[in-house]
Amino acid sequence: MIEKIIKKAISFLGVSEPTGDDQFIRYYNNITGAGFSMTVAWCAIFVTVVARMVGAATSLIPTFASCDIGADWFRKKGRYEKGRYYGGNYTPKRGDVIFYSSKHTQDDSTHVGYVVDVTGDIIKAIEGNKNDAVGYRTIKVSDKYIIGYGRVADFAGGSSAASTGEQAKEFQCSVSDFQSYLNRQYPNTIKTNCGALVVVDNSFGQKTRNAALCVWKYEMNKKKAGYTFDLKNRNFLAKCKEYADKFAVVKNGSKGRFVYLAQGLLRAKGFYYGDLDGDAGSITESAAKAFQSANGLPSDGNINADTWSKLFTV
Repeated sequence: MIEKIIKKAISFLGVSEPTGDDQFIRYYNNITGAGFSMTVAWCAIFVTVVARMVGAATSLIPTFASCDIGADWFRKKGRYEKGRYYGGNYTPKRGDVIFYSSKHTQDDSTHVGYVVDVTGDIIKAIEGNKNDAVGYRTIKVSDKYIIGYGRVADFAGGSSAASTGEQAKEFQCSVSDFQSYLNRQYPNTIKTNCGALVVVDNSFGQKTRNAALCVWKYEMNKKKAGYTFDLKNRNFLAKCKEYADKFAVVKNGSKGRFVYLAQGLLRAKGFYYGDLDGDAGSITESAAKAFQSANGLPSDGNINADTWSKLFTV
């Protein structure tokens, strides 16, 4: 679980304001019912969202948007360790939550992140909202800016880990708007070839996959690629690679229907939390890289035939 958390956090390196942070805030609003604006401070939200994205149990890392609330949660659980400057002697570990205070007091945490590495007396951390972006920080363990740590690494196994059911529930993202998009944009295509419109139930199952695949083939046929795809044939691999690598590659800067589909499928898989806007920018690219890495594919951020095939796997 620790490696999943750090890997996911690192996948967002460089994502920045004014719009890159919106994916984290929207995701947090979605899972909590909060109504934060897109201008809210998002360092704690980033820590929370990364944990929820990879299915970390709330008993391991809480859901919090306030640094103080996060620190208090770890204190109440007996898993908070003071920083070296404040008399603590704990050596932080990869995956621990690191709390800072610009006021240099235990009573007011003003920033938070994840510990990535500790070498001697130097900590490397990754943080959201660091200079308005996701970035690394290198800092001495004795620095007074560090007020403490929420211990995660020592509790990531055993009963603290989420069960499969818990992970699935926490990992689930909002698929409903993708389902609604398919029904709204392609009602006749889906009804004719899949029997009925997609049930908007926020769940990526076989029927949603089939409808999305049907739409993908419909868009490929519009390209007049030299091969006619059978919309009712559920075998995605048939004739896919030759034509997908030529007509349906999505990369940073791409626009259009294939981008909508890629964003929707990445969201359904739990990797994309930006807008479904048909405009592939850095957020879409980062999501694609993370998905590729998690599925044993070259993580170049370009959605080609091999990546499409994995995206259409339920």
